[in-house]
Amino acid sequence: MASLHKIFHFNPTCEIAIANGSPFYQAPALLRNFEEELAPILLFFTSSNDFVLSSRTPSSRVVDTYKEFKLSQGELITKEKALKQTANFPVQLSPWGWSPAELTYLSEFQQTNEQLQQVQRLLQSDLFQRKHAVQFLSDFLSNHTDPIFPKAKDLPRIMHTVNEVADFLEKKQQIVLKSPLSSSGRGLQVIRKNQLNTSNLRWINTIIKQQHYLIAEPLFDKQVDLSFQFEITADHSIRYHGISYFNTNSNGQYQGHWLYPSQAKVNPFFNENELNKLGIELLEQLTNSPFSTIYRGFIGIDALIYQEGQQAKIHPCLEINPRMNMGILSKYIEQKIHHESSGQYRVYYNPKVPFIDFIKQAQQKNPPFAVDQKLCKGLVPLTDPEPQSKFGAYLNLR
Repeated sequence: MASLHKIFHFNPTCEIAIANGSPFYQAPALLRNFEEELAPILLFFTSSNDFVLSSRTPSSRVVDTYKEFKLSQGELITKEKALKQTANFPVQLSPWGWSPAELTYLSEFQQTNEQLQQVQRLLQSDLFQRKHAVQFLSDFLSNHTDPIFPKAKDLPRIMHTVNEVADFLEKKQQIVLKSPLSSSGRGLQVIRKNQLNTSNLRWINTIIKQQHYLIAEPLFDKQVDLSFQFEITADHSIRYHGISYFNTNSNGQYQGHWLYPSQAKVNPFFNENELNKLGIELLEQLTNSPFSTIYRGFIGIDALIYQEGQQAKIHPCLEINPRMNMGILSKYIEQKIHHESSGQYRVYYNPKVPFIDFIKQAQQKNPPFAVDQKLCKGLVPLTDPEPQSKFGAYLNLR
């Protein structure tokens, strides 16, 4: 399978599609715009003869950017053209994440029976639900009792009623609620007051009605967001791709990733050796989990460094994402830029300032510059900065 041409497709609404369950699900219009406009970021994963599907014809500007700085070897192409060019041979399908709707969307491509059967097994399971991350964390902490990890009283709980949530909030004062299925910080409610309001109650009742339970956990004094990146291969082995550091807003929604960050700048609490040791321990736990038997592909484990009194602690498993994710994307971006550069990969959305205007202003202050044919500094758009673009992605290197 490794030698097959790959077809990539950016569908980060895959978990919402799983919750919906329909093989014909379509995301709301704004989220479809997000998927369409950010499709080019998957070019970082491509080798020669690979395709990234795009419903829009890319401008020469974005194509030239990837070529000029040698960021990609693949091609951005419409689904119709990709079907014609791969009509006579099977391909490896590599969407951002699987769902019944994605299986339908890609069904016209030839794929091997092995991949089809594996995807069908995955979709028949409930592996995407957050309850598996809760169980994974419990199993991990039963074998790792280091005091830097959360205490038993601070572990996430599965809840089925409003009363359970209200009781938990009374004990903890500030909590985070999570729906079983969501992505990139969506499906979260951060409750900072010690009483549920009407909006909270409506959200809780909706999630429990639609998805039967939710996850509740304390609101930690967050210092650093990070993730551990892995890949489960066709032969069941697991590769460790390293650690990535990212930014979220106050509600936990994703904003961007650090690239080649200074350890002292992004994480003065734990050194790289300590964290990589934890990464290997998480790999060992993955090996003994349902993820290694059912899932194939990239998988990220989101973690959190937080303050408890005078002590820095680490939550080793806030989320498990059995799909492509921005963390593994950041590791692939680092392979394509100069090793002495440093900066951020960012996702852009500002209804008041079009992406094209932001790019024009920012590039005047930080124009792109390459060393040894590798991007070293500058602000570079990774998606089309067109007047109609609502979303964007860019690199900001210094």
